[in-house]
Parts: sequence; structure tokens; C-alpha cells
Amino acid sequence: MRHRKAVKKLGRTKSHRRALLMNLANSLFLKERIITTVAKARSLRSVAERLITYGKENTLHARRLAFAFLRDKGTVKKIFTDVARRYEGVNGGYVRVLKIGRRRGDSAPLCLVELTRRVQEQKAKKE
Repeated sequence: MRHRKAVKKLGRTKSHRRALLMNLANSLFLKERIITTVAKARSLRSVAERLITYGKENTLHARRLAFAFLRDKGTVKKIFTDVARRYEGVNGGYVRVLKIGRRRGDSAPLCLVELTRRVQEQKAKKE
């Protein structure tokens, strides 16, 4: 029975799932908007929100925890300098998941994953 098993396996081994989430998180923070399947997006949301919370703490320990997961210095730097600064007064809800339809090849449900406060939105508010 699956009682109280919190991990969504996504049909992958633990190492494959970790690598998948690492790559999705890196793409999300670099592009600030990605398209993926609904199951992957739901797993990504919790990872991304945890990483942004690390960025808000802005300690050496938090940087090392973020780097241990992401393995990309550029992405970690962007989270701690740019992304976390946008969410200073906000407690959660950093990532938005919007369903957009089905994939043409295999009819998998797709969704758009984006940061709630993106750079383009901030530029539009200033004008």
C-alpha cells in the first residue's frame, strides 16, 4: 500500500528524478517561464519554492544547500541576488502553474510554469 508516501515518483529512479528536477529548476530560474507536463510541474513547484526561500535567507549555508541541488553557480547567484529580492515581503506562492492543453504527440497534459513576479511585469509597472 502507498499510505503516507509523499514522493511522486514520475516513473523514474531516485537519481533520474533528482536530475530531472534539477534541470527543470535551472531552466525555470534562467528563463522564468517553461512548459512541461502537469505532473512534473507539480513536483517542480515545491522544489522551486524551497530554493527561493533559501535565497531569501541569504546565508552561506543556504547558498550551499541551493548549490548542492542545482549544481550551477550562475543560477544560484541569480536566485540569491535577483529572484529572492523580488519576494522579500511575500511568504510563499512564488511559482504559478497554469494548464494550457495537451501535447500533440502523446496527448499528455501540458502546463506553463512561471515565477509570479517576472522581470517583464516589473518593467511594465514602472512605465
